[in-house]
Amino acid sequence: MDIINQLSDGKAKSFAKHCFERHTRDELEEATKGAPDQAEMEHWGITEGQWEQAVAAALAEYQTQG
Repeated sequence: MDIINQLSDGKAKSFAKHCFERHTRDELEEATKGAPDQAEMEHWGITEGQWEQAVAAALAEYQTQG
């Protein structure tokens, strides 16, 4: 998880790891096309920016794995 581990924000990093472990590449690609998930943001205590950063990092992690 090289890309995710580069995140400096602890909450975003934790959420990115969750996204990578719990969602498929296709699900993450779909998530980037819509608005941030309000329920996830509330549950994780993160902002829209943190949500977007985490989802993007998780997706990038998949892309580096081929």
